[in-house]
Amino acid sequence: MTEDIRFIHSADLHLDSPFKNKSHVPDALLERIRKSTFEAFDRLIDAAIQYNVDFVLIAGDLFDEHLRSLKAQVHLRKGFERLAAHQVQAFISHGNHDYVKGAHYSIQFPDNVHTFSSRAVECAPYYKNGQCVAHLYGFSYEQRAVKESMVSQFIRQPGAPLHIAMLHGSLDTNTDHDVYAPFRLQDLYAQQMDYWALGHIHKRQVLSEDPPVIYPGNIQGRSRKEAGEKGCYLIEHHQGKWERRFIPLHTFTYEKVEVTCDDMEAPADIEAFLEQAKQGVEKEGNVMLEVVLKASSGLLKKWDATGLVDEWVQLVNEGEDINDGWVWIDRVHVIDQPVWEEEQLKKSSHFTGEWLRESERITDEELDLWLSPVFEHRKLEKHLQTLSAEDKQRILEQAKVITLEKLMTKEDV
Repeated sequence: MTEDIRFIHSADLHLDSPFKNKSHVPDALLERIRKSTFEAFDRLIDAAIQYNVDFVLIAGDLFDEHLRSLKAQVHLRKGFERLAAHQVQAFISHGNHDYVKGAHYSIQFPDNVHTFSSRAVECAPYYKNGQCVAHLYGFSYEQRAVKESMVSQFIRQPGAPLHIAMLHGSLDTNTDHDVYAPFRLQDLYAQQMDYWALGHIHKRQVLSEDPPVIYPGNIQGRSRKEAGEKGCYLIEHHQGKWERRFIPLHTFTYEKVEVTCDDMEAPADIEAFLEQAKQGVEKEGNVMLEVVLKASSGLLKKWDATGLVDEWVQLVNEGEDINDGWVWIDRVHVIDQPVWEEEQLKKSSHFTGEWLRESERITDEELDLWLSPVFEHRKLEKHLQTLSAEDKQRILEQAKVITLEKLMTKEDV
């Protein structure tokens, strides 16, 4: 009978991430943000101890970039020492951000840690109650990139009832990340592993249930592209079945809220809509918030151009207590598209209606004449192609939309 096992599947720790493009954040909050990857890792260790797991898997990118800090390495070692005190093992591999030959002044981890340090796939046994209950397979990146598939090297070795593979890579059809150690699901199935512990993609995904093929995502979001909860999976094999539970580890999340503010009449109204956006995520804990303000009057666009929106953001943020349960407005995006009925405008007697009627009478010859300075420019002409009738129509349409926006919002045309 197969022995029950319980483990944590994690990946992409990116310890000591620099959190770029945060110069607008006050020092006290920036310090909290920079500590977040360490705090998330500490929670991972806490979870491993709390749930009395047999081992922890970390499928690559333990550090952020190959110049891993000494601070990050020592913090990692202390976490592994805590696991050792509770007889918990760790199996780790290195990915494209912490590849083996990029290490400088690396430190030794305790004996409960097995590192898959070779470029070739290795097999490591896991013993429980004196029996080998699982074989774990993995490899590490020696250089920044592994472009070829590694799947064929994952070969079941006799002597264990369960076979767990660690792979830091991506589907060969992935377009959101650099494709390293590419794989196809059918190729993974062919290797007859019982569980595929993936890393590299920072989004939590279950690619297959039988066998489980899983990305846990990273443990702490580091930009707006990595929104939502971040953490690891608690995995259990019990009576021949796989069970999983997501455990959040993050210190804060990136979130996005859209607010419609068509009834905005004065710049002072901006404050209320920003507070409304914050209320939409206050139950989420600590949040770096992107706010999308949507309107159709044109006023919001003007206030944004003059810096009024940014001023209100700063004032609202100044009132935020960053000690606990904070929501910081990290970015505001204004979408203020005036709404009009073009056919009705054409029938009107004011200037906009007359302009629309005249725009429909523009001939190809007139457009060619207006564009001739561009096409006859001595430095530009060799790079330009003759415009088709469709190209000319598209140019006219775009010019019409831009001009209408300015006319309807009383901007200078």
